[in-house]
Amino acid sequence: MDKWLKILIAAACVAVIAAVGYFALGEYKAYRLRAEIEAGRESARAELFDLAKAKPYEIDKVRDFCKTMSDRRYGGDDNSEMVRILVRNCSGLGYN
Repeated sequence: MDKWLKILIAAACVAVIAAVGYFALGEYKAYRLRAEIEAGRESARAELFDLAKAKPYEIDKVRDFCKTMSDRRYGGDDNSEMVRILVRNCSGLGYN
């Protein structure tokens, strides 16, 4: 009987360790995904500021740049991929 109890306790320990590991791996993957999304946003934000030739505190310059790009996109003047992506980034980051 003592042998079966030891096996049962060992199996329970293995199950708990496996469950904790599975949970931790899921949390780590979610963290990495959030970090990658945030890095993409920061990259897009830096690109907008760079293209608008704006310093980090010159948000109005970026808004003006975004308005110009939006006018080009929806005014029919420019349907290029670059302008479409810039307008999407401006909208997604709240600069429109």
